[in-house]
Amino acid sequence: MPIIRFVASIANVLSPLSHAGRCHMASRDITTQSAESERALLYTVWAGVLAVLFMPLIVTSSTLFPFIVGKALFARSLIEVTAAVWLMLIFAYPRYRPARSWVLAAFGVWVVISLLAGFAGVSLVRSLWSTYERMQGIVDLAHWLAFVVIASTIFRSFNDWKLFFSVNLGVCTLVSVLGIGAHFDLWESNLIGSSTRIQSTLGNPTYVGAYTMVNLMIALGMAFHTWYTRRESEPRSVVRRRRRRASQRPEGASEWQIWLHTFWITSAGVNLWALWLTGTRGAYVGMVACAITFAGIYLMWGAPDVLKKASYAIFGVSAAGIIFFGLARSTTALDPLVDASFTLRRVTQVSLTDASIKGRFTAASAGLRAYRDKPILGWGPENYLIAWGRYFDLDSGVTERFDQAHNKLVEELTTKGTFGLAAYLWVWGAMCWVIVRSVRRREPADRIIIAFVSAALVGFFAQNMFLFDSPVTSLQFAVMVAFVAGEEMWLRRSDSGQEETDTGQDRQPSGFMSFDSTIARSIANRLHTPIGGIIGAVVLAAVVSASLVFFNVRQFTAATAVVQTSDPQISWADRFSFFEESIGDFPGLANYPRLLLMSQVTNNIGTLNVDELNAALELIEREGAEALKAEPESWRIHLSLARFYQLISQVDPSSLETARQHIDEGVRLAPKTLDADATRREQERLEAAR
Repeated sequence: MPIIRFVASIANVLSPLSHAGRCHMASRDITTQSAESERALLYTVWAGVLAVLFMPLIVTSSTLFPFIVGKALFARSLIEVTAAVWLMLIFAYPRYRPARSWVLAAFGVWVVISLLAGFAGVSLVRSLWSTYERMQGIVDLAHWLAFVVIASTIFRSFNDWKLFFSVNLGVCTLVSVLGIGAHFDLWESNLIGSSTRIQSTLGNPTYVGAYTMVNLMIALGMAFHTWYTRRESEPRSVVRRRRRRASQRPEGASEWQIWLHTFWITSAGVNLWALWLTGTRGAYVGMVACAITFAGIYLMWGAPDVLKKASYAIFGVSAAGIIFFGLARSTTALDPLVDASFTLRRVTQVSLTDASIKGRFTAASAGLRAYRDKPILGWGPENYLIAWGRYFDLDSGVTERFDQAHNKLVEELTTKGTFGLAAYLWVWGAMCWVIVRSVRRREPADRIIIAFVSAALVGFFAQNMFLFDSPVTSLQFAVMVAFVAGEEMWLRRSDSGQEETDTGQDRQPSGFMSFDSTIARSIANRLHTPIGGIIGAVVLAAVVSASLVFFNVRQFTAATAVVQTSDPQISWADRFSFFEESIGDFPGLANYPRLLLMSQVTNNIGTLNVDELNAALELIEREGAEALKAEPESWRIHLSLARFYQLISQVDPSSLETARQHIDEGVRLAPKTLDADATRREQERLEAAR
């Protein structure tokens, strides 16, 4: 619909069409106009939600961390715009408002406790905005809550959800194809990560593993759902005739079913191939959990058909895989087969002495010890690095620095405390409750999709015991939570006698978005006029525009400016200018550019002339103080400043005392880290040489 027509429909949408007292004034033209306005808003929200699913394809080569920053800002921008249109939709048409939902309530409580943990933690700024490298934080989590609420209210039938899942699956399949092609050298691009394990447009094999695992299960769910539906809806004579005449194709809608079924099966195969090539052991554990969960659910509640028989086979295959794993580790008979595959070697060689596994155990152990210091609300979201530094021990032999726990439960416990972990587990508990109720109430065909989505959720939970979230995996989690929340709303509509296809008069839901107070009704009455509707739309547009400019656009320009500092051809004056531009554009994420500034100057201090050195000293002194205001317990900032002042002491001996102050604080905050040990030793050498 053209934008002019859409804008013109806003006044009609927010006009008093739904007031019972004015129903006698309604005519056929007004009803038609209202229907058109409803469709305009609804389809716009649909388009916005579906557009978010294309986020995994976004790569911004002009920014820091091109596989992360652009994705997060793309999704947030779309969610904000979509949320504004959705607010207009639910105000004018109450049937789209969310009903009471334990899933949404639990997710909301999780966000609120995350915010409280941020205030109680060691750095609210980092808790809100995270870092350019991760782009998580409370703000990001709040956006995913909005996405879940919106999607769960506008997708109301299984056909709606199949469209939703199909778009998500199509994007995932394209990501898989790009990764597979790059793996076999079919094409090269700086927009596609390359390594022995496929990375595609996600930049990390572990993200690809989690992404493809979830969509593999959903693809199988939709394929089997369609197959079962067609089989049950056709008379036995038709089934027999089709078996005899395989070349005869059904007409009309069935033609599309065949193409969709082919797409889902093909996508499942492509994503399975990509999953295998990622070599992500956490995703393989998740895949086993997926298979066992689906088999268990279908054996308990599925129809007694071929899928139920297949469930026994799934248990058998899973057992065979476990036996193969044990034999490959304990005997040499399977060595030729294992050696021929990088993935098999990676899986069968896993052990507690493996560097990756050892690092994860060390990180989790440090996080659990840190939890004892702040057991109620933790250290604050995204502040795991601070907690890890306090309890890491370099005698462990681990050299990797951990800013994430690589275990979701430990991450929640350390950064958000007991309340944060309880809220996170409440989200999962609410979903389990809804799934059990839904799978008992749904028709046999619909139980198939529910079982596969449930299996994908369990697999996602299992793989997150070894990994951490990213924009893409957060999207997949939100997709599945939205489906479960939508199922809960279907259950409530079913209990109240409303059908999914209800097209009757708008009903005021009994949920948390009902207008019951006198003030709310007064505001609603004013907005239910053409002028009030236009004013409301303008205010929403202004708020969204301000959010886009001051948050998302400025984050993007800040991430772009700091990239320019790596250009070896520019002068130091220009480099300092780019640093200041990045820091000023978005102070919430400014500590990464500040650390990069300290690192670049420290590593190249011998090439600076007197004027450049004075400019660097002035800039670092100012921004170092601002960095510590934002993150007062950041041992990395203290140690980076210490290294800088150690080098400056060669021309200004008094700087050595400043370096000592930062080292003492850095060692206090992270006493047994490699960084603290190396910087302390260098300080002792310099002080001894004086």
